[in-house]
Amino acid sequence: MEKRSDSFRRNSTERVFSETIRRTAGDGDRVVVAFSGGCDSLCLLVLCAKVLGKDKVVPVYVNHNLRPESELGKEIRLNEYNCARLGINLIVRTLDRGTVDALSSERGGGVEDAARALRYEILEQERVRAGASFILTAHHMQDQVETMVMRLRKGSPATSLSGILPVDSRRRVARPLLGFSRDELEHYLVSEGFEWSTDSTNTDARFDRNNVRNTVIPAIRDIWPDCERVLLSLGDNVRGMQPEEAEEAGDSVQLSAFEGLDCMERLAILFSMWDGLFMDRDLPMTFADRVLRALEKGDDCSVGSNGAIFTIYHGNLYLTDPSQDAIFSSFEAPLPEEEGALELPGGMVLRRCDRPADPDSDETGLLRLDPSLLKGKATVRFVRTGDSIRLKGGAKSALRLLQDMGVPAVLRHRVPVIEDEEGLCAVFGSAFGGRDRICVKLRTSIARNAFPLYIVLKG
Repeated sequence: MEKRSDSFRRNSTERVFSETIRRTAGDGDRVVVAFSGGCDSLCLLVLCAKVLGKDKVVPVYVNHNLRPESELGKEIRLNEYNCARLGINLIVRTLDRGTVDALSSERGGGVEDAARALRYEILEQERVRAGASFILTAHHMQDQVETMVMRLRKGSPATSLSGILPVDSRRRVARPLLGFSRDELEHYLVSEGFEWSTDSTNTDARFDRNNVRNTVIPAIRDIWPDCERVLLSLGDNVRGMQPEEAEEAGDSVQLSAFEGLDCMERLAILFSMWDGLFMDRDLPMTFADRVLRALEKGDDCSVGSNGAIFTIYHGNLYLTDPSQDAIFSSFEAPLPEEEGALELPGGMVLRRCDRPADPDSDETGLLRLDPSLLKGKATVRFVRTGDSIRLKGGAKSALRLLQDMGVPAVLRHRVPVIEDEEGLCAVFGSAFGGRDRICVKLRTSIARNAFPLYIVLKG
């Protein structure tokens, strides 16, 4: 018979998780669970299935092919068994052997970094394919502490110690287990009768996080038993001390936001931008210093390192992750035939609205077009090299058009377009500070009032 204390503890875990996840994923929303099969991600999957319902949960397992086939095969079989027990189909995506090593050599950021980049690329592809609102990862309290210790060890500024963000709306990533300890997650799974897998690389001393987790933190805990609680409290305090400009920073910031700020406040903005895009990777101080020097000059330029690029362009600072380029180049979906929203990579949404134009609103920059004028199959994709759109003055390169609008070069291939069998029909430059443009064949005098409105929104 189950002890009353165990039952209470299990129910308490489910109740707290339910309150957390419902603040992130709305009722009825689907979620993608980054599922490795370890204790943390299995606990996340079980809780999601119970709280959200199995039909709303899409577990995705990424096989990086970095371990022996015998170990991977056993792990995948256990993962499939656990998913079947929950009544959920597991999606397994397998990378060719050598893929991670090749990207690691190209980026110079290590195997962990390359595997993480490829994993998030796949997770985002599956999120868009499933029409899910968020990717959920199983980061918990100890992961938060490890991140802070790693940053302290590398001499990162105090403003970087705010830790892992619970929700990253731009990348559509959420971490609903940050309020739980590893012990709580293990206890919950044991009480539910689940067995989880253990990755043999978790003890590999070549990886920084493993050293921090298995050696550094236990040594600190031996002489400072309360260290984790104190560090987590420090992170909360740091978040409360961030300058307003850092709290509002996204993947782009106007250079005017840096005016009148001291060095530490400027660093806070850089780390806020970084954590929104690369929470699982460190911003090296040498890299941050180069960006600060570029900001002092204020000239248009790009500064790249560690698989990331900071770009100063026309009075703005942008941060991009080149490893996500493949997500945009491979995306293609049918143009919505009825009112609703189409999820796009990068946290963007193409929305179609069939309401009549409001005479009191200014929709001159938004696209109203007559779908009956489209030829053949109409699709939504992203700008590619060689694209051109026929405007009133003749055909114009899409990339040149975006350049004229002031869209930075590193972002031009992330601009959504509509294409039919005759070529580009629309370019949504407004998604990155430009303007939306429509091809000449779709320009009609009544389009503004009579036809559907298409707009791209960024999350």
